[in-house]
Amino acid sequence: MGEDQQKKHRSLPIKESISKIGGYPDKLVIYKLEASSFWWCRYYTQRKILRKSTKTPDKREAINFAKKFYEEILLREHNLMPLTASASFEKCAEALITEQGELMLRGERNPKINIQDRQKLKKDILPFFKNISIKEITYKHINQFVMRLVERKLKPSSIKNHLNLIHKILNLAQREGLVDRLPSMPKVKLKDSPRGWFNLDQYEHLRNTVFKLIEEKVVVRYHLLDDEMRLLITFMVNTFLRPSDIKNLKHRNIEIVEKEDVFLRIQTDSSKTINSPIVSMPAGVGIYKDIVNYQKKMDRSCAKDDFVFFPHLKKRDYALQTMRRQFDEILSKAELKRSSSGESRTLYSLRHTAIMFRLTKGDNIDLLTLARNARTSVDMIERFYARPLQAEMNVGKLQSMRKTTT
Repeated sequence: MGEDQQKKHRSLPIKESISKIGGYPDKLVIYKLEASSFWWCRYYTQRKILRKSTKTPDKREAINFAKKFYEEILLREHNLMPLTASASFEKCAEALITEQGELMLRGERNPKINIQDRQKLKKDILPFFKNISIKEITYKHINQFVMRLVERKLKPSSIKNHLNLIHKILNLAQREGLVDRLPSMPKVKLKDSPRGWFNLDQYEHLRNTVFKLIEEKVVVRYHLLDDEMRLLITFMVNTFLRPSDIKNLKHRNIEIVEKEDVFLRIQTDSSKTINSPIVSMPAGVGIYKDIVNYQKKMDRSCAKDDFVFFPHLKKRDYALQTMRRQFDEILSKAELKRSSSGESRTLYSLRHTAIMFRLTKGDNIDLLTLARNARTSVDMIERFYARPLQAEMNVGKLQSMRKTTT
């Protein structure tokens, strides 16, 4: 092989290393070269191939670099190519993603929004509207789109999310003068479907079942069900955290406070809603200390940047999937997969239980304080969490009488 051929070969991507970025266009990839220890990123746009070194050998850092590289390309293209009167629905959709990307770069928008919106566009919205001029879109077109989603048995909440994205695209088109007025949007009636929770007796039965399964050394999909799952259950019931918070929870996110009041102050890196600190129940402190001791006993590091639960599973989506599978096995053995009213129970039910315990056992708990600590709203508490409340659960408060002075 000649010197020029060898040089060219060393500058070509290693085929096995080419990796797509989840939630982004397939044209965006990262890859390795024989000639470099760093990852490179590549994107096809406007009949051109844009390449750039990520300056890092770490794949996770390279993926983050590639995402920023892609957003910068979109910003440049948006500034150079403003929307014209002939812009298509697809072009308007891309412009919306670009604008949201600008907000992401300024830290004003959750990066997950663009990923989720791209998935909706690629899978459902663009294939349906690609041959329809944005000026010609009417209520009839949008309603036909809704019916297609209904046929696929999508939940009303998911259909509403698709409609919200279409509405944002049409709003952008109107702002840019591409359409005179917006078409009416179909109404989708949302049916609240609160998750099941555990009353005190059911919670005790759940915990006893966990102890039994640990003694029996039950294995769920190659993973032994042990004390880590027992601690995870009690931790969630005492911290109000969502499963998505648990998945990415690191030791540096947790601060132990042992003063007049004893609690964990939990500040996660991100949140589904407002990212405010969470205050745990007093028992949360002892549970967290037990978790640390457990991980050390398993010869797992508990450094600040290590994950609190299942830290040995580096792929965090898989870690959460493992937690859910083990919890589902526990529910099955305990015969608690559904409530008496037919509501399904999942790992999320532990958060629901934490909130319901405060509503039924707390002394003069006001909904605003509870909602803010659980990173939700009073409306959500009333619609989804407090809905199972019955008068019998708070007989003392119901029958209480004001003291009168003589």
